[in-house]
Amino acid sequence: MADKRYRILVVSDISGMGGGGIPVFNQHLTEALAKEHDVTLFTADPDTRLHQGARMVSTPPIPEGVEDRAWMEFQSTLDPRTHGLPDPQERPFDLIVGHSRFSGPAAAELRDRWYPDAKVAHFLHTSPERLAEVKYAHDPAHAQTKAARDSRIEREVMDRADVVVGVGPLLAAEAERLSSTGQHVPDSHQLVPGVKIEELVQRGPHEGRLNLLVMGRTDDPLKGVDDALRAVKMLNDNGIDVHLTIRGANPKKLGKIAEGAERLGGKGNVTVKPFSEDGDELKNDIIGADAVIMPSKHEGFGLVATEAAGHGVPVLVNQESGAAQFLGDKARIAPEIGQPCIVPEPSNPNDRPLTWATSIGRLKADLPQRRENAKELREALKAYSWEHAGEALVEAAMKATPQSQQKPLAQGQAQRKATVQGPDGKLLGAAATAAKPPAPPGPQSALARAAAMTSPGAGPAAPARPAPTPAAARPYHLPPTQGPARGR
Repeated sequence: MADKRYRILVVSDISGMGGGGIPVFNQHLTEALAKEHDVTLFTADPDTRLHQGARMVSTPPIPEGVEDRAWMEFQSTLDPRTHGLPDPQERPFDLIVGHSRFSGPAAAELRDRWYPDAKVAHFLHTSPERLAEVKYAHDPAHAQTKAARDSRIEREVMDRADVVVGVGPLLAAEAERLSSTGQHVPDSHQLVPGVKIEELVQRGPHEGRLNLLVMGRTDDPLKGVDDALRAVKMLNDNGIDVHLTIRGANPKKLGKIAEGAERLGGKGNVTVKPFSEDGDELKNDIIGADAVIMPSKHEGFGLVATEAAGHGVPVLVNQESGAAQFLGDKARIAPEIGQPCIVPEPSNPNDRPLTWATSIGRLKADLPQRRENAKELREALKAYSWEHAGEALVEAAMKATPQSQQKPLAQGQAQRKATVQGPDGKLLGAAATAAKPPAPPGPQSALARAAAMTSPGAGPAAPARPAPTPAAARPYHLPPTQGPARGR
């Protein structure tokens, strides 16, 4: 990419430690972009901590009962100067970045209404259908309602974007699928989350207990913590000494959660720690573990896996994750290093504990070699920093086909450039390819089955949208409050 300093507006309702994976992701990306470009971060939290190198502006605090995304979109309809954003007449932005349904609608609104010369990059952080299916497995009707709502929002924003960005290979494919049925077919880009290379963890000979770490909310069924606990109990019942530390429990329910975890994992086999925003505390958890595991049932990517790998700590990741697809890509990672990190997903979900117990047992038996593999993986990941991710993103976005020139799939002539972030921020695969309607969902994957809830096939093209200009901005009204708390 030419050495040019762009003006970038990053829109994220919340950003930084403590708000979940997307806010952490956004802080890393914002700070990386700010090293080479003029970056403004627009949030809905006036108390957001400074992001190094970026200018910070915020909406007023979110009222109780109003969803973050609805508040952000509503505030984006107001004159941006009321928030401290620059005068639209100055054409201040080249690129506007939004994140999934949380801030993607606001990012598109800002461009369409106020900054029509900017391009929009829309990130997809998870599959809306698969996420709903897993989180609400015991309430299929609610799962379908939420999947339909969330996927509709994603599609509507993608139809207004210049480029859709999938975090890792799994979500890049999902972004292409979701965006293929709109009035416009945007270009796509696959971004690899950055890895911070830390000091290599030094280990002596291993004897006795294998210490595992899992990080994530213990009350979220998506994270698969219960399966990991059952796997640990199986192993210990069979004489294989394994201990699991869980970091991420609600501090107010710590005792109750610890009791439940020990009931599933076995007495003395589990330690439960509360959620923490202390980076040093989390770092010590990682370097104190023999391996970090990610037993999620579905994970768009899984930053915890690459974070641990940056320390040279062995990892095990679920097959249905972007991290697994990345590690299993022999063009990026040598198969003998990446493949042992991937735990296959059984056809019967009830077999997950046994599958994880088998993979953990193999890791323990082969721990010296797994540690050597982890050292080599750490070296390979030096080519995938946050700066590399930002560099490739900006290049892909600025080369993207303008939204006004994108063709609807129904015309049979849609073309999309599909780019991939390669090593050292190199942009790969920039040739134009024909966009295809989504294949009929079938039993070949959990993602395809979940997509059947809202994506039976390519539908008719949406009505044509006028070219974005401030004068063409549509009216917007803040939805009524839905309850006492903010929510996603």
